[in-house]
Amino acid sequence: MNITLEMILTNFFNEHPEADTGYKKNEHPLLGIHLLPKHPDTLTPDYLYISDCYNEKYLTEIPSSISVICLLPDSDITSSFPNVIILHSDLELAEAFNCLQKCYNDFVEWGRQLDFAVFRNASFQEIISLSESMLPAPVLVYDPALKLLAYSRNYTSLKDPLFQNAVKNGFLDINAVKYFEQSKTFERMNLSGSAESEADSVRGHADFIQTINIQNELAVYCIMLYLDDLSRSYVHQLFHILCQSFRKLLENQHSTFLRDRSVTDYFLMDLLDNPDTSREQIKERIFYNDLDYEGNFCVLSICSDVRKKSAEKYFIQHLRNNMINCRIFSYKESIVILYLLPKSAVSSYKNYLTEHLHPVFHDFSGNHIQIYVSRPFLTIGDFSAAYIQAENVRKILSSGEPKAEASVFFFEDFWIQDLLFQNPVKNKTLFYCEPCLLELREAHTEKSRKRLRILYEYLNHDRNYTAVAEKLGMHRNNVIYHIRSLEEEFHMDLNCPETRLKMLLSFKILSAGNFPSFYDK
Repeated sequence: MNITLEMILTNFFNEHPEADTGYKKNEHPLLGIHLLPKHPDTLTPDYLYISDCYNEKYLTEIPSSISVICLLPDSDITSSFPNVIILHSDLELAEAFNCLQKCYNDFVEWGRQLDFAVFRNASFQEIISLSESMLPAPVLVYDPALKLLAYSRNYTSLKDPLFQNAVKNGFLDINAVKYFEQSKTFERMNLSGSAESEADSVRGHADFIQTINIQNELAVYCIMLYLDDLSRSYVHQLFHILCQSFRKLLENQHSTFLRDRSVTDYFLMDLLDNPDTSREQIKERIFYNDLDYEGNFCVLSICSDVRKKSAEKYFIQHLRNNMINCRIFSYKESIVILYLLPKSAVSSYKNYLTEHLHPVFHDFSGNHIQIYVSRPFLTIGDFSAAYIQAENVRKILSSGEPKAEASVFFFEDFWIQDLLFQNPVKNKTLFYCEPCLLELREAHTEKSRKRLRILYEYLNHDRNYTAVAEKLGMHRNNVIYHIRSLEEEFHMDLNCPETRLKMLLSFKILSAGNFPSFYDK
C-alpha cells in the first residue's frame, strides 16, 4: 500500500481538529516517519520528518523533494519553503510524533489485513467489512450482471436511493443505471476503469466509480458514494487502495473464471445459485443482458470425461462455435447450455435435439458425453427449475454405465421416476406443475383464485363453456373471456390435448400436496 502525506495528515486532523496548517496536498508515497536529524545528508524522500523548531538556514539545505513538518504553537509563523509544513499546535514533539506515527501504522495495518484477505481468498464483503473503519464513505460492488456482491453495512441511515435500493434489491436497478447513463458516468469509464461524477441537484454527493478489469476483461464495478466530509483527493486515494485489493483478489481467485464469462453467463449462473429470485427481479435485470425474457427454451446439462481446464475450455469453445444461438458455460461439475429452440421444433423437440446434437458432439464421442435435457419452458424465470429437471435425470441415471457415444436423456422420459423416487413431497410442485398455476396460486388474491377455479372447471367439464357457467353461476361470455385471457397471458393452447392433460395433472398434484383449497372462492 502506498501511504501518502495527505493520508497521514488527514487522519491526524480528524483526531486533532484544534491543530492548524496550510499544507498542500502531497501524494508522494512514504515509507515511515522520522525525527528531523541534525545533518541533512542522511535525509531521503521516502520518509516524512518532524521537528519542533523552524530554522530557515538549516531548512534551506534540505532538498525540495523531502517533506518536513515543523511543530510550532505560534500561528503567526508561516513557511517560506514549499516542502516544509508548519503545524500550529500545542502538542509536544513526542506526542505529535506518536500521533503521526499511529496514523501511519493504522494504514500499514489496514494494508496488511487487505493483503492477508487476498491471500486467503476472502470475499468482497469481508474486504469491505475490514475497511469500514478506514473508509469515509459507503461502497457498493457489482458484477457485470449488476448483482450486488458487497456493500458497506454501517450506512443503514443513508437516504441515497441508489444505495438503499441496491441493498434492498441485491442489484443495481433500472433507475440507478439510467441516472448513471444520464450523467454519462459509464460513458467516461475507459478500459483502465475509472470515472468520477460530480454531485448534482438529484443527489447531494458525488461518486467514485471504477471498473476493475483483468487483462482487459470486464470484472466488477466498484462505486464509492462521496459524502463531502473529507477532501476528494484523500477519499480517492483510499478508494484506489480498495480497488487495488479487489483487483488482486480477482487475479488470485477468479482470473480464469472471469475470462470465460460474459455478462449474460453471470446472470444465468446467479439464477442457478439463487433459484428463488422473483420474476420481477429477473425481468428487470434481464434488461442488461442479450437475452429475451420469453422464448422456446430448454436446458442441457452435459457431463463428460473432459475434466482438465484447458481441455474443458476448448470443449466449451467448440460448443459455442457450433451452437451460436445458445448460452454455454461451466457450472459446478457440468456444462450448462440454455438452448433456444426454433418455434417449429417445440412440438417435436426430442427428435430435433437428437438430430442436431449428434454432429456437434461427434468429435468428442470418446469422452463419454451424456446430455440431460429439461422439458421446454417459455420464460427465463423457469431457467433454474429446468436446470434442476436436467440434473434430476442425471441423478436417476447415475448408477448406469456410461455410453461410448453421446447419449441424450430427456426429463419427460423420466418424470414418473422423478415424481415417485427422486424428490421429497414438498418440492413436487416445483418440478411437475405448470408454471402458470403456481404463479396464480402464489398471487393468492381473490382474482387469482377465481381464475384458477374457472380454469379447473373448464378442464374438468371437457371445455364446455355452458356447463362451466352453470357450475359457477356465471355468464357464459364471462367464462369465455377468462379462458381466452389465461391463454393469452400464459401463452398456452388449451386446444392441445397434451396441454390440457398437463394442466389437469398439475391440479391433481396441487390438490394432493396439502393444498385442498387452492382454488376456493
